[in-house]
Amino acid sequence: MSKNSQFTLSAKPTSFPSIANKSIDLDGLRVAYKEEGTGRAILCLHALGHSSKDFLSLYQLPLTEYRVISLDFPGHGLSGVGLQPVSAAYFARVVEAFINRLDLRDLVLVGNSIGGAVAIRLAAHNPNVRLISLSNPAGLDSRDWLAPLFLNVMVGFFQYGVKRGMGYRVLFGWYYRLVLVNRKAAARRKEITGDAIRLAPALVEGWRSFRETSEDLRPSIHQVRCPVLFTWCMKDRFVQFNRNKKAIQQFAHYKLIRYGVGHTPYIECPQEFLRDFQNFLNANNPAADGRSIS
Repeated sequence: MSKNSQFTLSAKPTSFPSIANKSIDLDGLRVAYKEEGTGRAILCLHALGHSSKDFLSLYQLPLTEYRVISLDFPGHGLSGVGLQPVSAAYFARVVEAFINRLDLRDLVLVGNSIGGAVAIRLAAHNPNVRLISLSNPAGLDSRDWLAPLFLNVMVGFFQYGVKRGMGYRVLFGWYYRLVLVNRKAAARRKEITGDAIRLAPALVEGWRSFRETSEDLRPSIHQVRCPVLFTWCMKDRFVQFNRNKKAIQQFAHYKLIRYGVGHTPYIECPQEFLRDFQNFLNANNPAADGRSIS
């Protein structure tokens, strides 16, 4: 795709493409994923408790120019239950194996929440990762004295779900109205909240992992040399911009765009994200000189 090429999006899409599911076996773990296109690989990594469905809007990209791939993390979507507890470190190992199996090169990573933490881990050491787009990633929080208190509360909440506590489904629904706040996310929010009980064990493990020092990615920032696009959802009450701003500013090559939505721009403001993401891709096209970031 040339640096100035564009694609057309309908102003108010009523639906996104339906993409068939595929799967592969990675050392005994069934990993489900969606894939369309023949061009440069864009690998999409979802938030904790979500799935590859979050990225259906990205399949509006010109699929003769891009190969869009979105996978389900272990214990999510159609993938099998993980062989290890949920954490960004474990997911990064799974994704690395996935990348190697599909022989993905000149790779663009799109990551949200824990998926963003996975993208940062991979970009820090995998030379096949050339660009990353991060939406409210885990691992960059300032980690003051409030952080462990908040994380303990969240772990306790999801443990209540594991025990099938009275009213948990209703409480989970209220919680997700704070996560995905935009009306455009209503259908996706309903899907996620309908899976509240099944997701509870993975949510316990994931939020518990956030307490670990090993999940603090700030020491790895200097190892990320590729251009980074931050698309931050400013209404996020759980991964707050002000608590991550200092870490964002430490990346060598980054651009920051802010949206007035809750946590996942591909669901809540897909057209705005696709516009900004395409501009990022065009500004960092392999055919362009250097690795400039506009």
